[in-house]
Amino acid sequence: RIRLKVGLALGVVMLCVGFGVLIMHFIEKIDWLDSFYFSVMSVTTVGYGDRAVKTLPGRLLAAIWLLVSTLAVARAFLYLAEARVDKRNRERAKRVLGENMSISQFFAADIDHNG
Repeated sequence: RIRLKVGLALGVVMLCVGFGVLIMHFIEKIDWLDSFYFSVMSVTTVGYGDRAVKTLPGRLLAAIWLLVSTLAVARAFLYLAEARVDKRNRERAKRVLGENMSISQFFAADIDHNG
C-alpha cells in the first residue's frame, strides 16, 4: 500500500514537471529543453534564478503550478520517508518476534501483571 502511495506521489510530481514544460513552451515561447530545465529546477525548488516567467498569463499559471508542485514534492518525500520507516519497523518486529524470550523478560514485559 505504501508503495502505491509513493508511486502515485512521484507520478503527480512528474505530471507537475510536464505541465510546467507545457506552460513554458507554449505560453513563454521557450524551447523544449529549456522548458524542461526550468520546470525541473522550479518543481524541485532549486531555482537558480537564471530563468523567469515574463508574461502575465504565464505568471498566473506559474503561481498556481508552483504551489501545487511544491506540495506534490513535499508529499512524495513524506511518503518516501514513511516507506523507509515502515520497512525498518517491519524488519525490527520480525527480528524481535523471532527471538526467544526468557521467563524474566516475559515478566518484565508484563506491565499490568495479568500474565
